[in-house]
Amino acid sequence: MAKIKSVSVLILVLMYPFNSLSKQQVAVFLGSPMSGFQYQQDDLRFSLGLKDFGIAFDQTFSVAALLEKPKLAPLYVYLGAQLVDHHKNNVAVRSGIGFQQPFQKITLYGELGPSLYVVEDVDIKLEASLGIKIDF
Repeated sequence: MAKIKSVSVLILVLMYPFNSLSKQQVAVFLGSPMSGFQYQQDDLRFSLGLKDFGIAFDQTFSVAALLEKPKLAPLYVYLGAQLVDHHKNNVAVRSGIGFQQPFQKITLYGELGPSLYVVEDVDIKLEASLGIKIDF
């Protein structure tokens, strides 16, 4: 029942646009530790894992803007947190680097980074995902 409530609240949050003038994207992704759907508005990203239930919230940063090098525009870094349910709740601080290639309104992306799990056991895992984003 708690999962249903959590998913319902997350879906409602994701459906409500924070600012109609900002760039918004929805995505489908496959990865580790979860695969599912993603909603991104400008540089804030929310992920909902369906294969293995989980939620994540990330802030993304353009590498080109950080280093003032326009040639690095396809690269971005991210920092955030996630909660993944593998028969027990696992909370992690996550970060990583990603690559994205836009094609008109569709963007292909992949990312890789470590997650530091901090509840019950302290553990670091290397996690990755691939996905397709659609602009709207």
